[in-house]
Amino acid sequence: MRLVTFTSDQPPGPGRVGVLAEGRVVDIFATQYAMARHRGDGPADAHRAASAAAPPDMVAFFAAGDTGRRAADSAVEFALGALGAGRDIAGPAGEPAAPPESDIQLLAPVPRPRRVRDYLTYEAHAAGAGLELPEAFTRMPICYKCNVETIIGPGATAVWPAYTDQLDFELEVGFFTGRGGRNISVADAPAHIAGITLFNDFSARDIQLYEMTLTIGPSKGKDFCTAMGPCVLTMDEVDEFDIACTARVNGEVWATGTTGNRRFSFAEVLAWASYCADGYPGEFLAVGTVGGGGKGPTYILADLETLAFDIYDVPVEPGEACNVRPASVHV
Repeated sequence: MRLVTFTSDQPPGPGRVGVLAEGRVVDIFATQYAMARHRGDGPADAHRAASAAAPPDMVAFFAAGDTGRRAADSAVEFALGALGAGRDIAGPAGEPAAPPESDIQLLAPVPRPRRVRDYLTYEAHAAGAGLELPEAFTRMPICYKCNVETIIGPGATAVWPAYTDQLDFELEVGFFTGRGGRNISVADAPAHIAGITLFNDFSARDIQLYEMTLTIGPSKGKDFCTAMGPCVLTMDEVDEFDIACTARVNGEVWATGTTGNRRFSFAEVLAWASYCADGYPGEFLAVGTVGGGGKGPTYILADLETLAFDIYDVPVEPGEACNVRPASVHV
């Protein structure tokens, strides 16, 4: 399942939770309302039923667990069935319950995550940055915490700070937590993971490298803009160690990599993050830049128009395609 947070020019406004399906965005709340009306409920009862069934935002959807998933599954089934039969369906304000993807604007899946951490788990990326890997790299996953106030989604305008001449990208995959917990074991951690998305913490390489000579940071080198999205791909559709990634700049492939050859699994990262610490639904943990997924200061994003990330999961079965739409960032 591909879950999104979206907005459109139709009421009731931004921040709706939907599912990408057959070129449509199935609005879970609006479709649950349409389902209740189809059963014969009046407008007020239908609104109450939809409010009870459909989580109001992505974090609430994660926290709802199987209940939220059932609401999404039933909404998709009803919406595609109705559209296939030639029936239009609408929410309480008359908004289309399953608009075409072209009619909506995707936001970051969780526009303001409670916490975002980015771990260094790929030796190829660290070695490519010229780092001599200390023993700690093999002993535990280590992260920095991102600025959640600078999260942007697909198609949004990225910030190029005046203090850098060396803007770089990082091609990463990470996961959202669906459940909270403390001292989560590696064995139990998969049940706490909601799904993955693409992650790009834009990096000011010149100031980043300079300020980190103090062996602290990164600071302003990574504090200004982070892109996420376009959707949350649930874990039942993906193998975390078998994802091929590509970054294109102005249509040209600049980087490729894979999520294999990683030091720590998602479960190991989450278990360490929760050790002696509380975790909450909707947190995001990136597992670092895939090997070849960031070019460094010799490959600067000069005169960049569009940066697009593609992520393709190797099919689970022959003939099965499973991909996340490209996420574009315009500067």
